[in-house]
Amino acid sequence: MSYLTLYRKYRPKSFEEVSGQKVPITILKNAIKNDKISHAYLFAGPRGTGKTSIAKILSRTINCDQHGTEPCEKCPSCINSNSKECVDIIEIDAASNNGVDEIRELKSKINIVPSYLKYKVYIIDEVHMLSTGAFNALLKTLEEPPSHVIFILATTEVQKIPATILSRCQILEFKKIPNVDMKKRLTDICNFENIKIDEQAIDEIISLSDGCLRDALSLLEKAISFSDGDITEEDIRNMCGKIANKEIADFIDLVVNKKSDELIKKINELYYADYDMLYFAEDLINQLEYKIFEEKQNQNIFSNILSMFIDIYDKMKTTSVNKKIILEIELLKNIEQNDENISREIFLKQTFDKENNVIKNNDSQDENINTSKKTEEKIVNEPLKTLDYNDFKKVRMNNAFYEASKDILNELKNDWNKLKDNAFDKTNGSYICNLLDGLPVVANNDYIALAFPYESMANNINEEYITIEKILVQYLNQKKHVVAISNEEWKQYRSEYINKLNNGLKYEIINDTYINVEKNNNITEPKIKKDDSALGIEKKALELFDSDIIEIE
Repeated sequence: MSYLTLYRKYRPKSFEEVSGQKVPITILKNAIKNDKISHAYLFAGPRGTGKTSIAKILSRTINCDQHGTEPCEKCPSCINSNSKECVDIIEIDAASNNGVDEIRELKSKINIVPSYLKYKVYIIDEVHMLSTGAFNALLKTLEEPPSHVIFILATTEVQKIPATILSRCQILEFKKIPNVDMKKRLTDICNFENIKIDEQAIDEIISLSDGCLRDALSLLEKAISFSDGDITEEDIRNMCGKIANKEIADFIDLVVNKKSDELIKKINELYYADYDMLYFAEDLINQLEYKIFEEKQNQNIFSNILSMFIDIYDKMKTTSVNKKIILEIELLKNIEQNDENISREIFLKQTFDKENNVIKNNDSQDENINTSKKTEEKIVNEPLKTLDYNDFKKVRMNNAFYEASKDILNELKNDWNKLKDNAFDKTNGSYICNLLDGLPVVANNDYIALAFPYESMANNINEEYITIEKILVQYLNQKKHVVAISNEEWKQYRSEYINKLNNGLKYEIINDTYINVEKNNNITEPKIKKDDSALGIEKKALELFDSDIIEIE
């Protein structure tokens, strides 16, 4: 058959043609340039990212008669390397040649000098598929091969390779190909092939291929056969069983408005129209993520819905049950649960009069009902989630600065990366991922302040501060009250702290255990008092903020 698929036709022939793997290519080119080529390489990374292609390019480059950092493709060695008759570059598929006998056969031929080229190169693809016995048989040969032999191992699952093999190889990590590089490569190929395709269609192919260029080219080839003329985004979506963006937006509106009957009806329509439910859930997650960062209103609502669909998506991926049923059941269950939480919050919503210790129940039709002290304590101790973020942050930042300790802060910073080990926890993973976007900036024995790149990220943490505080206890063994601020806000709070030190003022703790912070509440300014012994202001500030730039007027 004369026809070549696109991914074979446009396989890179030089390092310059490879997309999105700058780090491993730089390492290899410098090694070639300085004549410091390792006897064994291990290329590790996702499928379709160029591991085998770069292995072949490396094989030709080190054997090229021009001794450059790219194969010239003109010298006799390059011509021989590209021919099917080449016997000095041996490709082995470890998935089908994974036994001890195959490795013993390799060892029996390894001492034979190359027939034509300078080096004999063994490219072993999917090396993690080798059996334990095969790995053991390869061990000694891999450690001390003959001077004319170079091994290039490639794998998508590096964790399955024994440590004894890993320690004998120079490991190069391949990453998923960035969208920018994918788009450039696909656009160039479409121009070479005179393929008429919309830019939105290319973006959709990139989204579906998830950093794998081979998958992207396969999808492009499939779209060429599917479309009658110009390839559009709608063609790609129809071909892959994906849903239009407008329908996804309409579905999200139904979820926000909790229209259960219409949601079930829509899911059934999509299912019986042969749309893929897993792709649908993935599109919902992507569009919700966009809404959170692009829309100023309802960010908390979209954040909660996003968290819900991430959980649903995980369950859909790991179950053998019909995915439509999982989507319906989990969606209805979460809507009902949210309704119960809202009813509970309305019931608990009340105003607290600090001076008279009187609690007024908003749901009651009577005015100023006097409750017993026991009932009062029970209700007041229930933390509320309806927050005025500015007042909440003002009070808690005041308390965080009270007797702030650099030692406690450093301890928290050192422990912060421990949260990464639990980022995929089914129950708290989404909260932990949100926490990892920020860093501790101020801490004392009872409080911790976290700074985040964006205010919306900080508000998400403050909205769930009760859960976040439980997570810190569970995973870091730190029982502290939490407050989150943006990086810009942190600069302001830090400046205020320096000014108060400069004026001989110090912070005084405010009891915020039972504060009901609602919109438009008037919360008093943080308490400060004159510090008669306020000496060494610059020293105090430097101790707390370390290398941060501090200006004291």
